[in-house]
Amino acid sequence: MIEVQQAEQKAIFSGALTRATITPAFDKKYRKLVNNERIIIDLAKVSQVDTAGLAWILLLIELAASKACHISLINLPEDLLKLASLSAVDTLLPIETP
Repeated sequence: MIEVQQAEQKAIFSGALTRATITPAFDKKYRKLVNNERIIIDLAKVSQVDTAGLAWILLLIELAASKACHISLINLPEDLLKLASLSAVDTLLPIETP
């Protein structure tokens, strides 16, 4: 299960960001995060991530660019960083140091 708490320009994700948790309803609801001018995605509380989770984050980054939304990722779990590096997409992640 994945939960998202929103506060102004920040979204805090907690739980598993995996193929099992990224449902069509989840996708539809949280694509709206990039409808703002700026969004910071905090992933510190993400306990598990797989390739589907990484792909969804990349999709969100692409959507943000198409809507002129500045998106930043903070507190990325080590597993996500390793997965992104192995997939050769680590340079696409807009990582910001909090």
